[in-house]
Amino acid sequence: MTFIKRSITTILGLPLVLLLVYLGGLPLLFACCFIALAGLHEFYLAFSKKDRLIHLIGYLATVGYFAAIYVFGAGYWLLTALTLFIITVQTCLVVFFRKLPMSECISTVYGFLYVPFLLSFVVLVREHVLGYYYVWLIFIACFGCDTFAYFTGSLFGKRKLKNTPSPSKSLEGLVGGVIGATLIGFFYSMAISRFSAYPENVTYIVLISTIISFLGALFSIIGDLAASAVKRHCDIKDFGKVFPGHGGFMDRLDSILTVAPIVYMVMNAMIWLMP
Repeated sequence: MTFIKRSITTILGLPLVLLLVYLGGLPLLFACCFIALAGLHEFYLAFSKKDRLIHLIGYLATVGYFAAIYVFGAGYWLLTALTLFIITVQTCLVVFFRKLPMSECISTVYGFLYVPFLLSFVVLVREHVLGYYYVWLIFIACFGCDTFAYFTGSLFGKRKLKNTPSPSKSLEGLVGGVIGATLIGFFYSMAISRFSAYPENVTYIVLISTIISFLGALFSIIGDLAASAVKRHCDIKDFGKVFPGHGGFMDRLDSILTVAPIVYMVMNAMIWLMP
């Protein structure tokens, strides 16, 4: 029954995700801002069990941060917005000394860095000069690894990941997930290389895309296990119940949050190293 619910949710939601990523620009930015706010809300509830006044700073910072991306793009102003947010939380810690628990300040900052900040790299990748082609590698790495890990683990999984946040997962499943996602990224790069304006760089494009897919798959596992660790710490099964069979926004974002920054960094390195 859970598999059926997950499949129906994916079938209904995937076209919308594909459309937003395809359009990019304001539609994608607004969508990511909304999802970041929803995910941040789930994160704060997981830690504090209810909304705190200090969390309002995190919500306002999220809106301001995505507005800064739209107006200024990546660079100095994003660092400025992030710095002002942290200083604001520090100021509240001083002004409301003995009234505001230190743990709430820490969770407010960590929640922002974990959800809106990392999610913003989806927008930054899409708006990159090569983003139209390479933004899809984020989802190839995440969903490709998740899908192949599930089937490989179900068929061949024997060595369970003991002493990890997800002891039910198997080593065979993770290896199969990484290999599967890397292969999808390779074949995808072979397809997009046909549209390259520089035929002499086709081999380079395929190599970089395959590397991105491989690293993305590895870090998607880290993202998934990190989210599981947070849920175990907060003693919850799912972050929410928005998506039948999937949980909340954070339950679907976990791997994307770690993969998107990796794709962005490798893309920038690619331009620097491009022959």
